[in-house]
Amino acid sequence: MKTCCLALIVLCIVSCNNITYRPRTKMQQLIAKPSPLIFDKIVEFRIEQMGWPISRADFISKGKKYEWAFKDFRYLSTEFKVTDSNRMTFYFSQFIQDIEREQRTKKADLNSYSGYVKFYRENDKFIWKLKMY
Repeated sequence: MKTCCLALIVLCIVSCNNITYRPRTKMQQLIAKPSPLIFDKIVEFRIEQMGWPISRADFISKGKKYEWAFKDFRYLSTEFKVTDSNRMTFYFSQFIQDIEREQRTKKADLNSYSGYVKFYRENDKFIWKLKMY
């Protein structure tokens, strides 16, 4: 136990020049959440195309309304993990403002915004649930 704590303290001292931890207010977290419009468009895509999108490029290639849904999306990295025809998880990370701040300060933020959305079918209706971390 003592070795673990000592290693953690040494790691913090050594890496304080390279990392930072910025506390986030509830308002900042609310602002960083993606628009629900994109999640509704993913459900619409599933219904119209009879399948989940497999990538961002696949999603926006199916029409202007899908391209428009991603227009103001503030995350650089996206991943679509299809479980089956009724379930999919959409992951997003690399919040643009955090990336810009990291480039300016040369410090990575341990509290950078990211999250996922689980899509599933319940009573013949597609539902989505957002989780930010």
